[in-house]
Amino acid sequence: MPASLFQASRSAKWLIALLVAQATLATPLWAVDGAAVYSQKCADCHGPTGQGGDDYSKPLAGDLPVSELTRVIASTMPEGDPEACIAAEAEAVAAYAHATFYSPLAQARVRPPRRELSRLTVRQYEQSLADLFAEFRSRPAWGDDSGLRCVFEAKFNVTPVADPIELVAPQIDLKLSDRDDFPDRYLDPAVLKSSGKERIDVHLHVHGGVIAPTTGDYEFLIRSRNSVQLSINGVAVIDARVRSDSDDEVRGKLRLIGGRAYRLELRTARTREDDLQIALLWKRPDGVLEVLARRFLTPGWFPVSHATTAKFPPDDRSVGYVRGANVSAAWDEATTNAALEAAQAVIADLPALAKAPGEEPRPSIDAIPRDAAIGFCKRFAEAAFRRPLDDDEVGRYVGRFFEPLATGVAPVVVEGVELSLLSILKSPLFLYPEAALLSLPLEPRRDYGVSTRLALGLWDSAPDRQLRKRAGQGGLAEPAAARAQAERMLGDPRTRSKLAEFFEHWLRLQNAAQLSRDPTLFPDFNSRIAADMRASLEMLLDDVVWSADGDLRTLFLSEELYANRRLADFLGVAHASDDPEAFVRAPVDTRERAGVVSHPYIVTAFSYYRDTSPIHRGVFLARHVLGRSLRPPPEAVAPLAPELAPDMTTRERVTTQTSPGACQACHVLINDLGFTLEHFDAVGRYRREEIGRPIDASGGYIATDGGTVRLSGARDLANFLATSEDVHRSFVTQLFEHVTKQPALAYGVETRERLLRDFQANGFNIRDLLVDIAVTAAVAE
Repeated sequence: MPASLFQASRSAKWLIALLVAQATLATPLWAVDGAAVYSQKCADCHGPTGQGGDDYSKPLAGDLPVSELTRVIASTMPEGDPEACIAAEAEAVAAYAHATFYSPLAQARVRPPRRELSRLTVRQYEQSLADLFAEFRSRPAWGDDSGLRCVFEAKFNVTPVADPIELVAPQIDLKLSDRDDFPDRYLDPAVLKSSGKERIDVHLHVHGGVIAPTTGDYEFLIRSRNSVQLSINGVAVIDARVRSDSDDEVRGKLRLIGGRAYRLELRTARTREDDLQIALLWKRPDGVLEVLARRFLTPGWFPVSHATTAKFPPDDRSVGYVRGANVSAAWDEATTNAALEAAQAVIADLPALAKAPGEEPRPSIDAIPRDAAIGFCKRFAEAAFRRPLDDDEVGRYVGRFFEPLATGVAPVVVEGVELSLLSILKSPLFLYPEAALLSLPLEPRRDYGVSTRLALGLWDSAPDRQLRKRAGQGGLAEPAAARAQAERMLGDPRTRSKLAEFFEHWLRLQNAAQLSRDPTLFPDFNSRIAADMRASLEMLLDDVVWSADGDLRTLFLSEELYANRRLADFLGVAHASDDPEAFVRAPVDTRERAGVVSHPYIVTAFSYYRDTSPIHRGVFLARHVLGRSLRPPPEAVAPLAPELAPDMTTRERVTTQTSPGACQACHVLINDLGFTLEHFDAVGRYRREEIGRPIDASGGYIATDGGTVRLSGARDLANFLATSEDVHRSFVTQLFEHVTKQPALAYGVETRERLLRDFQANGFNIRDLLVDIAVTAAVAE
């Protein structure tokens, strides 16, 4: 037989054998119709397009790759009879569902998200209201310097006896005799003798600004035996000019809006001791009492800022980001209270606010002409509505409140201003930013729309004069023009605050305000250590984000840790500073710890009172860092307590607890991520053993594209996260939604993918990404 004929004959035999074998299968691989199997075995429960049904109301949607979705279907579906859909059928159904309605891209195609008309969020309302007042006041003197300006004066009663000494102190925690840079004459007894006085007092005047990182009630404390006065934002927080002998501390509280600097003035009226000693402390919302640190102080000058005290109901967070979606009676009442409070604040300062640029403030309200009051209200409305007013709007929101009454009597200027401001601040044109654009012609609508969205996106506030002026010139809707403004706005402290709020959301820091641990197991852990950990993390974020390259990957790979001596001793790292309270960079063992995900505060926050929690850590990594969707557990299961299984490690207890098939759909992902951080105990310290046995920190990850990776410990995890496209895409998506308060896919799948590609091409620069997002959303039609 010729060789060619022999080869053909052998091939035919193999083909016949394969056909015979496939004929014996109940469901040949290529014969399985995924749509038909889904319709027959799945649609009754999950709906024809996975939208949900009577028994399963939630849509069949997620981000598992086809291989993992196949495994879940084969092991758990249909419920009660998982053997009815296995092997080729399970794979065919998974492929069909994934492409048709299950995957995020399929969901965006089947149920495309849309941009919705939204009201101002609580933060946007508070920031916008503060900036409306700032529109009519001097601009603050921001700079890169930190600390407070101090002026020391030696006086006999009120008469100076020496030249004042001025310096910038990093913080107010001093004893005069301890300062090396201070002349001896203030403490030298010879000075007293030469002056002929029995006593010379040292008076201290401190001025500058205090930066509030978050919104809330701040407590201020002065520790001194001197008579003292403390003013914050023009409010006398502490006034203790008369002191009792036993009273060494005085306190006061004030509500501040986060992300802003407030004028600070502190004075000692007279000393009761020969050596001036004073310390200024504060307690942040949900924080601990501590010396007011240098990083929250600035020596510049700041005008009084309006900080509303109205209590708002919380914004909706159900979709993973804050948005102004819900309108309730409580929210309406809060905006009314805030408007009334703002109107009263304007009236109290109207002589200064109502002056035209370049004019001096008028001596009293009665001296304000009607035209000046009308002009002020018109400018206030333009700032509030983020655009110019037409004639009809001027009449509706301003003019009618200054017209003569039916009796012919002209209204009092104060009443006209108050009514005008209330109508402006309760108007939908202020509360719903996009609504204010609808009445404009096309081109101005586009330009003022860009200025409005840029200000909300980067500042959570209203456009400043420069941005409104640029919109009025036209052409701001061009991407290059919008980008130029966004880059200008990037250097504003409000942008820093907005980005800091994002990282608080991204790392779920708001859920870890108070950390406590079992004192019998961790006797040296306390609220002071927890606050130091939080400060350390905030400094790392600030350092990386605002460094030259601002590289996201550095957040995962950083080999340094900020620590003061107390935290360094607790963690067992070096502290190279003579000042025990100074936070300095401390190198860490790169085999043990790297970046934010193994930062002491993070691993402590995602732990239990006594033990670590691989589940909490895994959920954090899966959902918030990698952007994976996780369903709620089918039923609440209490953790297996260590005392019930004293011979089991935490890893073994978690594995046992989550072994049922119903749990494995998610815990295959969660556990394998959480286990990689098991070298860190419940207070963030590195450990090599648990119950006398070596820690097993091995784990892994199955990506959304089906790729798998094995991991061993925190360094492996950090290296993987820094290079994972799932992480990069999730970061882009979450930052986009934080900036816009809208679903990212509502702007198109291609928009997000373009932003991702540009982010990667720009070296993962976070600030560049922020500008790209702000501009993209601002110019979108």
